Parts: sequence; C-alpha cells; structure tokens
Amino acid sequence: MDVKQAIESRRSIRKFTNQPVSEEELQALLEAARLAPSSCNCQPWRFKIVTGQADIGWLSGSGSKGQGWVNTAGAVVVCCADTSRFLEDSKATVRLLKDSGMLPPRMLEGLEEYMNRAEKAPLEAIRWAAATNCAIAVTQMMLRAVEMGLGTCWMGMYNEEAVKERFAIPEHLAVVSLLAVGRPAESPQPRPRKPMEAILLR
Repeated sequence: MDVKQAIESRRSIRKFTNQPVSEEELQALLEAARLAPSSCNCQPWRFKIVTGQADIGWLSGSGSKGQGWVNTAGAVVVCCADTSRFLEDSKATVRLLKDSGMLPPRMLEGLEEYMNRAEKAPLEAIRWAAATNCAIAVTQMMLRAVEMGLGTCWMGMYNEEAVKERFAIPEHLAVVSLLAVGRPAESPQPRPRKPMEAILLR
C-alpha cells in the first residue's frame, strides 16, 4: 500500500474486533509519530498508551464524556503536548541555526521575530501551537495504522482534567487528543468531502 492508497482508504473506525493490538504494532505507530515534522524541530508530542480493559472502559465513559464505542478499542493513545518545552526546544534550534551560519540573514531575522512573538504569547496560544504540531504526528500514526490493517479514530472530546489524573500525566503536559486503535469491525463508506473548487483559493 502506498501513501495515496492509505489516505484514500482511511476511515474513522468506531467499532473494533476483540483481537488485541500487539506491542510491536503500537511501537510501529509511535515510530511513525516520532518521525513527524515539527516547527523548528521542537517535537512537542508525548504519548501515553492505554491498553488495560479497565482503563479503556473508563475512557469510554467519564474520560471521553460518554463515547461508549471506545470500549471496543484495543488501545487508546493519549496524545499530549509538552508546552513547557515547546518554546525552549524551538529556541535551541534557532540558536543552532544561527551559530551554524546555514541561514541567510533575512531568514534568520524572520525566525527570531517568530520566537519573539511566541515568547510574548499567552499560554493558551502556546498550547494550540504545540497541539498543531502534535496533530501532524497523530496523522502519521493514523496513516501507518491503515497500512498495517488497523483502524483508528481521532477524538477531540474528552475530560482533560480527569484523563490527566487517571493516568498521572504531569501538569506541564496538555492533553490535545485521544486516538482509539484496534482491528476494524466495520467498513464505513467514505464521508462526503468538499470539491476542489470549494477549498482552492484562486
């Protein structure tokens, strides 16, 4: 399967078989995420893998605000953004580029302006910037899952405070999404997509 096929065949799966997801498969998904691009190579993503049935059952209730279908998942990935390291790691990359002399002055000036704005931004803006980077990593996990015959469903509705408490997630990490993973027990039809004319600016 090539990337185009994975993109075209990916579906949001909300019903899974009872066949478990192996440790090797979960590691392959994490490796796909690890290789994702990020702003200034800051790599802010952190992941908690949940496989215990009791924990998945809890996520299908209180943790996901009542999304009962989650109970059939073989695993749930709690996707977090390290907001405390987002700026520091980005600044470290900018310093490295500056010291290396690799970038032309105009581009370096633009990067420094970007970092100056980021340092003055409110925490919520930093959170969303880090979450955007994490979304790239999660997308790569989803496409890798398709290639491996697994199904996933990206989840944006969850009780962040309760999830952090349940899984002892450090305060400086923001939960930015959940990803249910398992072996598909359904084959949903493609969802409608807007035509090219509706999304392309001319």
